[in-house]
Amino acid sequence: MASIPSPVVAIKINEWYKQIKRFNVKEAQKLREEVRKEIDVMEEDEQAVLYFQLMEFRHQLMTDYVQPSKEPLEKSDYLKAVEGQGKKMSAILEYYFNFFQGMYEFKKGEFIRAIVFYKRAEKRLEQVGDELERAEFYYKLSEVFYHMKQTHVSMYYVGLSYDTYKAHKSNSLYMIREINCLTVMAGNFIDFECREKALPHLLSALEKSKAMSNKSMIVKSLFNIGCCFKGLGDFNRALAYFNQVILEGEPINATELLLVYYELSLFHLSQKEFIEGEKFFKRGLEEAKNRKNDLFLSLLMVLDILFLKTANLSEVLSSLEKLENERGYPYMEDLALEAARYYNENGRMDESVKMYEKVMYARKQIQRGDCSYEF
Repeated sequence: MASIPSPVVAIKINEWYKQIKRFNVKEAQKLREEVRKEIDVMEEDEQAVLYFQLMEFRHQLMTDYVQPSKEPLEKSDYLKAVEGQGKKMSAILEYYFNFFQGMYEFKKGEFIRAIVFYKRAEKRLEQVGDELERAEFYYKLSEVFYHMKQTHVSMYYVGLSYDTYKAHKSNSLYMIREINCLTVMAGNFIDFECREKALPHLLSALEKSKAMSNKSMIVKSLFNIGCCFKGLGDFNRALAYFNQVILEGEPINATELLLVYYELSLFHLSQKEFIEGEKFFKRGLEEAKNRKNDLFLSLLMVLDILFLKTANLSEVLSSLEKLENERGYPYMEDLALEAARYYNENGRMDESVKMYEKVMYARKQIQRGDCSYEF
């Protein structure tokens, strides 16, 4: 069989990447198999092989997003094979390598490392001619800055991304990213303490998710709306949406089940509704163990010590120490505030003061995250 010119294979990899970005699993898998066969008989071209290896890893990220696994995503052999090849890469391949590596670090919860790689990719962004590809990049930056509580920066990037996706709203394949952008915008409004502005974005995201009949996105939207109503103090509506998360999420084993069990256990325990609170606490604990989620195991440990045991100050502080990382600090802030209120309500004022100090400490650490960025 005659060798296939590498540009022909590269074009097919480009098409494969388009289907990945559209979350079109069936078509992406079909193209993946075709490219794998053609790579074996392609003329020698190191750049094309590197591009293929990067796209294999990106495909893995896509499938893990669409069909989340209980097992943590491991760096594939394809990305490992590309590492250390910097001098051999063209500028566009440098972009893809750093972009995909950033996505991988974000998936692990290593937000600062994700930003480092995204910023390296941004230096090569001028190599990207496709505006939808740039929109994808801006969305990913908005996502990680949102998680780092860098609210203004996140809102800037999500605005750039949303404007592009909105201009292509006639193409339903990009609606998932439009929903993602609405969700990040809403999250930023919540961090601005403007939940009344966040709610319409979340309701719009739910409407679009239902229009697509996308069960996973529906569950995510229901959970986010529940959290928003909780923040607005409308607990009846919050509980109604949280219960919908369970009804819709259990049949598909949604990742939001762990989140909603935690939220419901926190709510009921803080309201001294111990029977309901302990029920959801046990469900959350089982889910966290099954998913091997150390973060939520640590969060549930705090609830256990604070509400189900004696709320010993040293034990609470010790449990909060497990949240000493960029992913944990926002939760540390929230739980320390919850503990401060608990101690205050129970007349334990000295301990309450200690917890308010912990709240300020967590906020300071979140703000200090900027110092770790590489520019």
